[in-house]
Parts: sequence; C-alpha cells; structure tokens
Amino acid sequence: MDNLRQCCVAAAAALFAMGAGAAEPVRYWGVHAGVNTLKSWDAQVDFGFGAPIGGRADLDRGVHGGLMVGRQSEHARYELEYETGRIKVARLTLDPLSEAVNGKGRYHALFANAYRTDRLSERIDAFVGGGIGWGRVKLPQLGLGNSCNCFGPASKSGFAWQLRAGLGYRVSDQASVTLQYTWLALPRPEAEGPPGIRYDRKRFGALTLGYSHQF
Repeated sequence: MDNLRQCCVAAAAALFAMGAGAAEPVRYWGVHAGVNTLKSWDAQVDFGFGAPIGGRADLDRGVHGGLMVGRQSEHARYELEYETGRIKVARLTLDPLSEAVNGKGRYHALFANAYRTDRLSERIDAFVGGGIGWGRVKLPQLGLGNSCNCFGPASKSGFAWQLRAGLGYRVSDQASVTLQYTWLALPRPEAEGPPGIRYDRKRFGALTLGYSHQF
C-alpha cells in the first residue's frame, strides 16, 4: 500500500511538473456530478463446504461526482481528482433464491489525471485522457431471507484507473461547463466470512455534468 501511494504521489508530481513547463499554464478547480451506469455485480459465495456458489447483486444507478484541481496549457491538462459514488443494491440472487433488497454501498478514489485538449471552436473544447490512483469500495451486509446473510459486508482498497472523454463550453474567459463520460476500474470488494464472498472485477461508466473555473 505504501509503495502504491508513493507511486501515485510521484505520478502526480511528474504531471504537475510537465504542466509547469507548458506555455503560459493556468490553474483551475472544478466539480462534476451525475450518475454511474452500474447494473449488476457478480460474486462468488463460499460457505466452506465445497466449490463457491455463484451469486449476483442487481443494482440501480447511483450518484457519482468528483472534485479536482489542476493546471492547463494550450493542449494539455494535469490534475488531481477526488471521486466518489453510491452503489444501490436492489436485488440479490443466489440460485435458486432471489429476493428484492434495499442496500447502499460507496466507492471513493483519488486520481492523478492527464488529458489532451483541443479547441473545436471559439466556445467549445474537447478533451480525452485518463488517470491512475488509489480507490476503495465498500458494500453493506446483505442477505436472503432471515437466515442467510450471504453477501458481505465486503470492502477492498487498492489500485484504480480511469479513462475519460468530454466536451466543454466556455461561458466566460475563466469558466466552462462540461459534459463527460468516465470509464472506471476499482478494486473488487471481498469478505473473509463465513460465508466468504469475492465480487468479480468490475469496470463501469459514469456520465456527469461539470463546472470548472480558472484562477
């Protein structure tokens, strides 16, 4: 974990150093909010008497958002970003059982991002890029019926990455509104149990509207 944090700090320092060398860079801060595209999350449930049993959590779309601060030059942006979102569990399935539930989990991540930017017109900009960092996912205790607390509580921290593309509209010389799509890869949550549970690796999208301001 310490090595991962050191790598993230080094990557962020390198990104900002690159930004500092660009022609007339400007600083900015920004926020964005919207929804994630999580629909389901498969898992393996181990009761300790043989092969794990396949299960699934069906999900409703949850909120997603982030805060960032960075530097921007003519064709590049470099930033640090904190992202968070909600996981809404609507149904659990562990064949042959299936039951509606109401559970909420969370994820958090810290990224060092880099983007290529291009001006499409006097008011519209495009950007594409990605980032690496550290993330944490936490799911609540979930169960089927009154006797099978089969799912969780589960959590995991570790390496995370993301890809992003979007458009920005300049409302003034210093401020822009953005529409962006992010593709996230976060750690897969697990619990020792009993019963033990190990969720599959999950990648998912998030669609958000944002605002950024230069200073």
